[in-house]
Amino acid sequence: MGKSEKKIREIGKASQLRKTHKSIHTINLGNGILLPGFVNGHTHLELGWVGRRIGQFSGFIEWIEQIIIAKTEEITREEIETSVEQGIRSLIGSGVTTVGEISSYGGLDKPILQKSGLRTVLFTELFDRHNDFWNVFSFDKDEILEERPFPHSPYSCSPDFLKKVLSVSGEKEIPLGIHLSESPDEVKFVRGEENGFENKILPMVGRAHFPREKAQTPFQYIKGLGFFDKTKVTAVHMVQVLPEEVEEICKHDVGIVLCPRSNLFLKVGSPPVKQYIKIERLGIGTDGLSSNFNLDFFEELRFFYLTFADNLGKQASFFTIYLATLGGAKALFLEDKIGSIEKGKEADLIFLSSEKISSDPYLSVISSSKDDVKLVMVKGKVIFQK
Repeated sequence: MGKSEKKIREIGKASQLRKTHKSIHTINLGNGILLPGFVNGHTHLELGWVGRRIGQFSGFIEWIEQIIIAKTEEITREEIETSVEQGIRSLIGSGVTTVGEISSYGGLDKPILQKSGLRTVLFTELFDRHNDFWNVFSFDKDEILEERPFPHSPYSCSPDFLKKVLSVSGEKEIPLGIHLSESPDEVKFVRGEENGFENKILPMVGRAHFPREKAQTPFQYIKGLGFFDKTKVTAVHMVQVLPEEVEEICKHDVGIVLCPRSNLFLKVGSPPVKQYIKIERLGIGTDGLSSNFNLDFFEELRFFYLTFADNLGKQASFFTIYLATLGGAKALFLEDKIGSIEKGKEADLIFLSSEKISSDPYLSVISSSKDDVKLVMVKGKVIFQK
């Protein structure tokens, strides 16, 4: 690893590298697995407190109703910041080196993430009320944190606003993200059928129904708005996707982040994972504590593997770890920097010292736990070590 640039300079046997680079500082971690740091492609760290205020619900619409009610109740800045701090500790403790974070409170999470050492794609959540968003939010970019716009979803943002965000992102050459194809009600919404968003959610927040062109699926709806023509897009969830749409998704080079435990939690179904094998820009995320029980990335990987192993066959274990590393980096359009251990890439690495060794190295990682994480490094800087 280069001392100043914090990139991987050379790969090889330790004995040979010590001879070639005699002055290099070494860390002896013993036996274990060195691998690229995990990429948690989608979280809502600021909403960690919300989980404590949500009761039982029958489906996605009832869950959103509870989220809206919770957000109208009194909440302090300290509670939000504490949620972010606790979430960051959970991420790093389970081997995450890169996070795709949705920022909902005007950037309260930004300084905390900057101090954490985590590599961050900070998606600024946008709604129609953020009409002047480009003058309000800075969309900064430094060595390990970059800000991107994130219009919330097709059902919460009008077509005109989505086009405006798209236009600005394309002009500035900044990738963007969006929640897409998450629930059956979203499909009904874009088809112009009766749906829970217009019947219940929009009235709750004082929003009028907005006119829109009908489409068969959410993907086709935003494609019709020109969404994939001008900039790079990371689409989160992508559950309600037709198998025949996958080829088109590949063609448009869309990044996808799956949130398997969140999808089950919210009762919205499962994505067409068997067809998604064709997609290189495919990652995985825990979502937030408002729709998951914890942010433990190992638990997310195990859940994905156990749920989809039959569909994926012999490549199930490899594919699971691919989602967590290079696939996640590609989903966030960061593969030039991270996601694999290669000469010239930045040193975002983790080390697992696990006794659960399998003849399949990918299963060894999947069967590991946060107790096995002995080192977490981002851009050559150790941010966690046992």
